[in-house]
Amino acid sequence: MEIRKDFESVSMLLSRLPQYADAFDRNNVRDWSHLKNKEDFSKVYFLCWDDRKPLENIYATGRDVAVFMSSKLKEFNYADINPTLSGYVDSFENGWLDEIDKLKGCSENAKETCRNLDHAPWAILQMIELFDDQIKLLIATRHTIEALKQTDLYKWEKGQVQQSYPIPDYQKILELINSIGKMFERLPPTYSGKSEEELRDHILVSLQGIIIGGGSATGETFNRKGKTDLLIRKSDKNEFVGECKFWSGPAGLGQAIDQLLSYLSWRDTKAALIIFVKNKDFTSVIRSADEVVRAHSCFLEFRGNTDDSVYLYDFSVQGDQMQVISFSMMLYHIPPIS
Repeated sequence: MEIRKDFESVSMLLSRLPQYADAFDRNNVRDWSHLKNKEDFSKVYFLCWDDRKPLENIYATGRDVAVFMSSKLKEFNYADINPTLSGYVDSFENGWLDEIDKLKGCSENAKETCRNLDHAPWAILQMIELFDDQIKLLIATRHTIEALKQTDLYKWEKGQVQQSYPIPDYQKILELINSIGKMFERLPPTYSGKSEEELRDHILVSLQGIIIGGGSATGETFNRKGKTDLLIRKSDKNEFVGECKFWSGPAGLGQAIDQLLSYLSWRDTKAALIIFVKNKDFTSVIRSADEVVRAHSCFLEFRGNTDDSVYLYDFSVQGDQMQVISFSMMLYHIPPIS
């Protein structure tokens, strides 16, 4: 789906929504209808009302969500319905995105009812799974809407910022990445099990949301000796180079540092290595990682830490001890869900 030109600056975020809409539409047209009319859903009608109500509610509510969201998530592209980004974003208030906790309760009530039945209808068990999948889609949608609220276009329309949009400084970039990393930690059911590229893309989309006019944030971009995960560029100058990795031990971190440094030219002075850690003992990983960084041949000085797992250093450019790089190591705990 092509994004309208006046929303081009936030197109990466908006491009998620039609994909979510298509998923809701498939649920509505294919799955909800099939499970209701061509499977054993009719057995629900023979249950007592106390058992029947939460099971019927799964179907009625689940399909209502699917029907509504399948159209709502594409409405941003129609100027006659939503002339502004802020109007579209704000239109989600008091809707399904604010009812996620209630929907989770609806699912739990249905699951409890099924556990107490001798033979729960197969259609209902499938509907509950479908219902839970839609909750995940709603959570993803809510994250995207919240990210849109942080963009300069939204803030400008709301009168919160001026119309000029400078490239954010290094500290602002790190703060944004740190906030996304902490979101990964707060929502393990959503982000645990995601690939390195998927986690990188979440960070990239948020970076793109704060850069409007005169610059760009891209992923998998050639710079010097390879493709770097995150690159913020203004005109012909790189403002920030970042690399995302899963923790694979001290040796792996040493290789990741070498890889990131190989992407930096003599003029690149701001970089970060973002590490996703699955290990249970996160504290020991942080300590080990700091030791590896300090032992690197290009390490110059420890500059302090802005958070428990965000460390700032000065590094030299490979082969030039006089050229200093601001180097940050950022670690986030995303253990597997048992």
